[in-house]
Amino acid sequence: MQTLEPSPKAAVGFVPRSDGAVGAGAAIDTEDRRWQLALRIAASGSLGRSGLLSDFLLYIVDRSIRGRAEEITEQRIGVTVFSRAEDYDPNDDNIVRSYARKLRKRIDEYFATEGREETLRLEIPRGGYAPIFSENADAQHEVEHPVVVPEAVVQFELSDDPPLASESSVSAAVSLWARITGMIRPGVVLSLIVGIVLGVGATVLRYTRPPLSREETASHLLWKQLFSSDRDTFIVPSDDGLVIMQRLVVRPVPLAAYVDGSYRIKLKADNLPGADEILKLGARRYTNVVDLDLATRLAQLREVVPERMMIRYARDLRMDDLRTGNAILIGSDESNPWIQLFHSQLHFCFRFESETDKPSGFVNLYPRTGEAPIYSTKGQEEQTYGIIAYLPNLTNNGHVLIVAGLNTAGTQAAAAFLLDPSSMMPTLQRARTAHGDLQPFELLVDAGNVATNASTPHIVIERIGLPQGR
Repeated sequence: MQTLEPSPKAAVGFVPRSDGAVGAGAAIDTEDRRWQLALRIAASGSLGRSGLLSDFLLYIVDRSIRGRAEEITEQRIGVTVFSRAEDYDPNDDNIVRSYARKLRKRIDEYFATEGREETLRLEIPRGGYAPIFSENADAQHEVEHPVVVPEAVVQFELSDDPPLASESSVSAAVSLWARITGMIRPGVVLSLIVGIVLGVGATVLRYTRPPLSREETASHLLWKQLFSSDRDTFIVPSDDGLVIMQRLVVRPVPLAAYVDGSYRIKLKADNLPGADEILKLGARRYTNVVDLDLATRLAQLREVVPERMMIRYARDLRMDDLRTGNAILIGSDESNPWIQLFHSQLHFCFRFESETDKPSGFVNLYPRTGEAPIYSTKGQEEQTYGIIAYLPNLTNNGHVLIVAGLNTAGTQAAAAFLLDPSSMMPTLQRARTAHGDLQPFELLVDAGNVATNASTPHIVIERIGLPQGR
């Protein structure tokens, strides 16, 4: 087995650029396998020439090895590695999260290329920054005598149906197996047997998976567009802390102020009573169970590409995410201001009225005969509304799905309708183009509201395509 030596850069003692990034306190054991692995990754071509990525990696590994995990936080990383001020607010500056995404991808690239024979692996799980080390079992076993399989055996073309074995092919396989097993050791034979059994099992499962129903086939087209292997899909639950703050100050927060954080500065400047406490509420990361339930159910869809699915709090989303990726935005404009970016593509927009004599609700921007100009809960508190909108992303190279409600029950109604293939099938069939893609569409649904829980949702209005004249 090949022994990986530290790269020349690591061998001479690679030191991070940021003062204090590592090395504070007791000296680290430089022979520690975890530290040696971190040095090789930091000096590898996978990280390129990014000193900040190297510093980031070495800082978190150093603190992990020293047993100082309490220092592996976004705020401490920002201060120590990225030279941010001690009192900087990670909510206003996402540099750590941005570099963490890059670092995870570069580490994956390292183990797929230069580090494919490493016996120890390193991962940075999403949702945190503390590294996890694990043994790489695949790299600990190797075949001393390579097996050469005849070319005729490895050339195998998959068809729609699993191939059937003839008597002659079985005899040939037995003969080949006898030749192969005579060339390698018994332990390796056992490994090959296990591999073959697992491979056959996967093939059987593939061909025995129940076929999709007509309804599921229609929904499959939608989810296939939203979850793909060539771009990230961001699932964005609502910011309910923002809702609490807005209700206390009776003032909506525009998207621009939400993104740059200026709404907090203005609130302080206005000298409102209790402004500091209100700001604390607005800064906390609250969301609701309905949004989390939807995110969980979306993550279980068969079309999901796990490494490409990101759960992103609304305050942490960035404009570039909606330019380059797919997104599922959950909530209303009040709780998820990013929806405001898509007003020009919507038939129904949420309007919040601070005056009690005016109804808040979904405004029907292009009403047709028999339709109401606004769909509100005012005067009918036992009724609620939600919308489902499938739209292009900001650069028209991806897709955005909006699942919004007038309240929690409205969002729940929209989510329940969306996840029911039978309910969605008629719309998805009408939205399907001759090329098999989906046009933009929008649905307004209603449901009974019983103690903030939605009853069975029903479709009120359907729109296929973007608003005319857009």
